[in-house]
Amino acid sequence: MAVFTYVLIMDETKLYSWFLGPKAENADLLERLILEALRDCVFWRRNFHPEDDILITEKVKREDAFQDSLALIRQEFLTLLANLKRDIPFYSPRYIGHMLGDQLLPAIAAYFAAMLHNPNNVTLEAAPITTQYELEVARQLARLMGYDGESWGHITSGGTIANFEALWVARNLKFFPIAVRDAARSLALEELPITLPTGETVNLVIADDNWLLLNLDTDETLKLRPCLHDLYAKRRTDLTQGEIEKQVNQQLAAHSISGKGIQRFFSDLGDEAVAAPLVLLPSTAHYSMQKIIEALGLGKQQIEMIPVDSHFRIDVDALSETLLRCAGERRPVMALVSVLGSTEEGAVDQIHRLVEVQVEMRKHGLTFYHHCDAAWGGYVRTLFFDKEGTPVKTPNAIREITQTWPADEVFESYSAIHRADSVTIDPHKLGYIPYPCGAIVFRHEGVKEMITTDAPYIFDGEEKRDRPFIGRYILEGSKPGAAAAACWFAHRVVPLNQSGYGLLIGKSIQSTQELCYRLGRELAPELAREGINLRILTQPPDGNIFCFVVNRVGNTSLKEMNRINQAIYDELKFNPESVIQRHNFIISSTALSFTQYGLRGPQGRGCLDEHLAALGIPSEQFSEVGSVKVLRCTVMSPWLALSSGGNPDFSAAFAAVLKHVIRSAAAVLAQ
Repeated sequence: MAVFTYVLIMDETKLYSWFLGPKAENADLLERLILEALRDCVFWRRNFHPEDDILITEKVKREDAFQDSLALIRQEFLTLLANLKRDIPFYSPRYIGHMLGDQLLPAIAAYFAAMLHNPNNVTLEAAPITTQYELEVARQLARLMGYDGESWGHITSGGTIANFEALWVARNLKFFPIAVRDAARSLALEELPITLPTGETVNLVIADDNWLLLNLDTDETLKLRPCLHDLYAKRRTDLTQGEIEKQVNQQLAAHSISGKGIQRFFSDLGDEAVAAPLVLLPSTAHYSMQKIIEALGLGKQQIEMIPVDSHFRIDVDALSETLLRCAGERRPVMALVSVLGSTEEGAVDQIHRLVEVQVEMRKHGLTFYHHCDAAWGGYVRTLFFDKEGTPVKTPNAIREITQTWPADEVFESYSAIHRADSVTIDPHKLGYIPYPCGAIVFRHEGVKEMITTDAPYIFDGEEKRDRPFIGRYILEGSKPGAAAAACWFAHRVVPLNQSGYGLLIGKSIQSTQELCYRLGRELAPELAREGINLRILTQPPDGNIFCFVVNRVGNTSLKEMNRINQAIYDELKFNPESVIQRHNFIISSTALSFTQYGLRGPQGRGCLDEHLAALGIPSEQFSEVGSVKVLRCTVMSPWLALSSGGNPDFSAAFAAVLKHVIRSAAAVLAQ
């Protein structure tokens, strides 16, 4: 394959030290680190008040009950190890299925070390070290997203919780100006000036048009609480600062949507001129978004799906049309969710164009919160910082690592991420950190006050300011400090730039591009000569995920095409009941449903029309059958690119295996 020629650069050999390795080549290093962590923990325990009695004495250890229990532990542990050998080999370059890969060796060691201490990162009280690590990691990820100044973020159990918090904040922000107005009236304030998106200044206290208050910019909304405090303090000079704060907060709680609840809030509002708020999601949004919106009490009917184009990115024209309709109907838009690396296709929405649409809508008096779900693609931003940590100016500075990636529009998308109000990032995906380790970062630190809940049994009074209590600002309570330690230590060893994660992820993207070249430019023409059509749905892919579909030339039945792809998947999926060596390469699959992917944009086109036509399937069959079965590859491993010319060359080996499986499936189903 002449297009891709890889020569090992000696500086890149450090990458080989970051993993245990497909053949456990670095087993001695990991063993030494884990043994050191265990011995250190043992030393720590033995030297904390050495005058205390030894409780588990040698005499106790000789008792029959102790020995019986010891035998049970050993026996059941061997059973556990035996069962785990039937698990999925995520570490292997032969695994190119789901968003799962090997973990960084330093992250494993740090997780193990911290796990022995079992810190609970709800507060510094329960985790004085790893809570600080968590806050530092959050600051690092915020800077990675391009957030300057006072941002806010923390580690979560995963992307679902991160997305939940973002939409929780968005909901409370959207309705907060109404709560401030009603609180100001209860506090007998006469004037509280606010600036509308159009630039007009109005007095919030006497503003009766709820539509105006539901369309303030985030920055303007976040000024309201301190402004309310200041104005009330000027009116009530007889009160202390603490009393001012208490009375204002009581009034805000009494009038806010989080205090009243959704049913009472809207009942008290009693404004039929304002329609129920919408959340706009692309067809590619993660399924957790629907769960989140239901859990927030908004109801799935408040979701409006936006069509995606043939590259599976948000159809910007369809979005603009929807927003203009909302403005005309006086229907508030609570939030727009964009995706930086969709779960199914790895698609990257054109964030820069969405930002332009958001700015344009302000002229129509319509504002909304913009959350970007970059659970998958967040760490790809490490490619956008050079070895000194300076942002790169052009995509060519990245192509020196990846060879062909990114396309110009993908570069522009990633470069505009700092314009989103919040971003979900999952270290346990392309951060190569052990589960559970998601993260959420917000552009404004002040948003955490929108969802604050105090726990008086932890801290109260001045102590809150001196000793951070993360739990009061987040959905989760107890959570593992080991995840924070793993992420913190990984970032120390593997920097968040092109000399670290950028190098690693760059090689995984290069692996993906080369694999697509093998399948699309070499295997596909060969199969076409045999009457088999192989189509990659995203060529080139936006990152390191791609989907493809296979059909027999002349077949016009979608049901039959789905059967062909199911047969291929059955041969290449992981089967825990099989001997592990039977698995040659392991891929994943998904079904693109008509409900989500059958939506049509303003020009009447669906995102799969072009692909179905190329595969010989009439587009109307999509609605009749209901879904399209597609095959999916997720390439997290850098070893595919680094094995070029080796034994095996994994990209070439997969193409050969896939060719055999496709031929067999097509032949069997043709009978």
